[in-house]
Parts: sequence; C-alpha cells; structure tokens
Amino acid sequence: MRCCYRDFFYTPRHAELMHLRRKESIQLSARFAALFVLVLLIAAPFWDGAFSLDIWSSQTVLMRMLVSAVAVAVITNRAVNARLRRRFPYLPMLMLILAGCLLAVFAGNDAGATSRMHSTHSFLMLGLVLMIAIMPVTLVEAVALSLPILGLLFVGAHVSLATGAVPLEMLLAVLLPLAVFSALVQLYRTIVAAQEIAIDPLTGCYTRAFGMEMIKVSFDGALRKKAPYTVAFIDLDDFKQINDRYGHDYGDRILGEVGENLVTRFRRSDLVVRWGGEEFLVLLPELDRTRAAEVLDRVMAPGLAALENGQVQKASVGLSERIEDAIALPQNLIELADRRMYEAKKRRDHDELISNGLSGRRSAARKLSSPCAAQVPVDRTIN
Repeated sequence: MRCCYRDFFYTPRHAELMHLRRKESIQLSARFAALFVLVLLIAAPFWDGAFSLDIWSSQTVLMRMLVSAVAVAVITNRAVNARLRRRFPYLPMLMLILAGCLLAVFAGNDAGATSRMHSTHSFLMLGLVLMIAIMPVTLVEAVALSLPILGLLFVGAHVSLATGAVPLEMLLAVLLPLAVFSALVQLYRTIVAAQEIAIDPLTGCYTRAFGMEMIKVSFDGALRKKAPYTVAFIDLDDFKQINDRYGHDYGDRILGEVGENLVTRFRRSDLVVRWGGEEFLVLLPELDRTRAAEVLDRVMAPGLAALENGQVQKASVGLSERIEDAIALPQNLIELADRRMYEAKKRRDHDELISNGLSGRRSAARKLSSPCAAQVPVDRTIN
C-alpha cells in the first residue's frame, strides 16, 4: 500500500485497509457535524426569535425541523443504508450539507425570517464547511460535498447579502478551497498512519495484528456475497539453517525479497500478511481452492528469493477454503491451512500442489508447476 498521487483523486486506488480506516473517520466526522447542526438549531431560537414564527406557515421553521431530522438520522446511522455507507461513506455528510443548503434557500424566500435567522443559517454552513476540512476525503468526494454549497452560492447568494447575513462569498473564495485542501492533507495523514501501523517494514506485507482485522472484514464480505474465500499458509523451507549458516542480516534480506515477491505476484485485492518469523498468510477472496492452487503453483514456481548457492528459496503451502471445507469462522480457516502446511512439510517429497498442501523441500531449485496447472492461464504477474 504505497501513497500515490492517484490516491488523492478517487477511492478505487485504495486498498481495503485504507477504505476501512477512511470510512470510520469520515462517518465519525459526519456524526460530529450532525451533532453540531442539531445543537445549533435547538439553541438558535432563543437568540434569533424563531419561536415567534407560526410553525406550520413558516418555511424557515419547517425546514429547520427537516434539517434537525436529517441530523438525527445521521447521528443514529439511519440516513443511508449500510451497503451504501460501506461503498460511499461520505453520503451522510452530503445529505447534511444538502439539507443545510436547502434551509438557507427556503429561509431566504421567507418574508418572516429575520436577519438573525439568516445569520444562524450562515453560521451553520460555515460549520459544515469547516467539518469537511477534518475528513480524509479524496478530491472527487470533496468536490461532491462542495457542489451543494456552490449551488447555494450560485442561486441564492444575493439573499444573504440582502439580509445582512455572514457573506457566503467567504465560503467560495477562502474557506471552501482551504477546507478541500485540508481534507486532502487529512487523507495523506491517514494513508501514512495506516502504513506505519499496518505494514511490516522488513517485508512490505501486512502485520499480523492488522491481518487479523482484515481477514474478519474480507471473510464477512465473502459470507454476504456467498463467494468462495481461500487462505494460503506459507512457511519458508529450511530458513533456520539459512539463518544459522549466513547470519541474520542475510536472513533479513531473504525475508525482504520474499515479501516483495509475494506482494507483487498476487492481485491487488489479495492480502499478504507476515504471520510471524518466516511464515506468511495470503488471503484470496473470490477464489475456490482449485483456482487458488493454480495461482500458488504459478507464484511458487520461480522461487521466492535467490540464495547464495545459485538456488532459490522454496516454501511449504497449505490451503483451506470456507465453502469446500465448510468453515464458518476465519480463525478456523487459518488453523486448517496451517495444519495442512505442516502436513505438506512433513511429506518433503511432494512436487505437486494438491488440496492438502505443498512442500518445496525436496529440492530448492525444483519447479513446482504441475502439468495440469501449466495448461490453465492465471491472471497473475510474476516479475
């Protein structure tokens, strides 16, 4: 998960890890914004005299009630259904901003609204713009959040000027661009923080702690979609002997090369986790065990790292799949793959990737591709 300029434009560039962290932060910020709006609209009538207006004939009072209802829905996570929130986490905030803009427009056309009431609505919009600044949103999302405000400025800015409210030109000329820039800075900080916490510095793979969190998320996603989900448990063969013979610095170099090769040879949607020492876990969503075996065969064939003696580092692999193995918990899936890996390592003489696992220990230079797997194309790149 590297920080690239494209990460600032749109969400498909983000790994599952980043999307999870962004979603939590954006939704929490939206709920704080909704709380601000609700408190402001409850307290404002004591200052701007909205109590003097007839409830059912005043556009201002009716729209304030509507905006308050939207704020309550955002606070209670009922503004948008769970599926849309997962895919578009900024939607609750967008609904809140749109409701605030409609309040400003309708109140501007209400003859009974006072200048203090218009000032209240301007303060509300200022607060919402400032809340955008603390959200780690992409540029596309920031533009989407800004569109209702830009529409308000284009259609009804003259109303605010006529009533003596806080000039909304400030939002367009100063605060809104600054808020968007600040949001992109927040996004960068989120990406960097996620990398520091979740990425193992030696191998470039996910850490075990974060890998456990991600397998729960991706496993639940497979359950919802009723899709296959395979786990591969990889253990480097004879790595202790390599460490003892060449030293730990050399062993670290091998681990770094292994991690880099594993990350680059799998799909972007696959998650490679350093499970501990020389053990790695690979999460393969939407792949059944047969397809995953073909992929692992291709990944393991050239070896995982170059050794001093001209040979290549091999590994033993165990596979498990949630549907074929009838497993309901991700931890059990990992345990089964681990057990199959050790069974494969004990056999030592297997050179074919089969359902119970594979061991590359018979020969460090042996090619592990089976004739059957070689005939089936796999959408992987091996550098």
